[in-house]
Amino acid sequence: MGALVSLIIPVYKVEAYLERCVRSVLAQTYQNLEIILVDDGSPDRCGEICDRFAQEDPRIRVYHKANGGLSDARNCGVEHAHGAFISFIDSDDYVAPNYVEYLFDLLMKYRADISCCCMVKTTENTSAYGINHSIPNEQLLTGKEACRALFGNLYDVLVTAAGNLYKREIAQKYPFPVGRKHEDEATTCKFYYAADRVAVGNQCLYAYYQNPGSIMHSRGDSFNDDLVWALRHRAEFFREQNEPELEKAAWNMLVQHCLYESVHYHGRYDSVLKELSNVKELPPKTWLELKLYNLSPQIYKMCFEVKNKWMK
Repeated sequence: MGALVSLIIPVYKVEAYLERCVRSVLAQTYQNLEIILVDDGSPDRCGEICDRFAQEDPRIRVYHKANGGLSDARNCGVEHAHGAFISFIDSDDYVAPNYVEYLFDLLMKYRADISCCCMVKTTENTSAYGINHSIPNEQLLTGKEACRALFGNLYDVLVTAAGNLYKREIAQKYPFPVGRKHEDEATTCKFYYAADRVAVGNQCLYAYYQNPGSIMHSRGDSFNDDLVWALRHRAEFFREQNEPELEKAAWNMLVQHCLYESVHYHGRYDSVLKELSNVKELPPKTWLELKLYNLSPQIYKMCFEVKNKWMK
């Protein structure tokens, strides 16, 4: 029997999806599991459903707490986890039967601290799990290489906290930011930076359900502002670690995001872009774009439209 793996599932207002998620976890081919359901003060029947599952399978433990948001629920799960390894699963998502086994085998094969699989977006109750042919079958990265890959073709694979398996010490070292959305963008970079080895596989074993009522589809101003906060937080983290290459890439992503948002949404982040003009750690091209936008948003938008037409 392999090491104990803790699966942490925050639960909030997912009455219609919770059973599907938990059933997918109970069907895992890897059996040595601790399943932690964190009822984050859900106002529906979720708490009752969690308790029913705990009576059904002794591997399930339930914690009921006042609502504090996804980050707070995940942190609660980490605090109570006993497993040598931790994986986060969102309660409106679900996973393939070999999800844990695949991630655990990757960890063991490469003696890694973190292993990652791919996600498949779905609107269905059953997902067509498959292979992400855009990346290699398996690859081993150092922690810093994984951080660099966050700004490249592995961004979609690495940026999410779900779909991965972590050594417990790494998940414990960096709690998720309570009260913030886009907690993954602010945190996964820290997990990778703390790792010596990161194993990435191309099997799509995590079904990312496109729930129109979820946090990720509730795009108010706070949602967008929290993304800007998370991208800035990531850049500042790499600055604190004295990693100029990673810091430059992080600032670049933040500026490019704000430029895009301001062009498409009536200057949404004009004030942020003016502030970012003081950041010295930017690629020359991005620095020029930022200077042009701050000098004349109208001229920048004209250039942006011409560029897009030319690229088409």
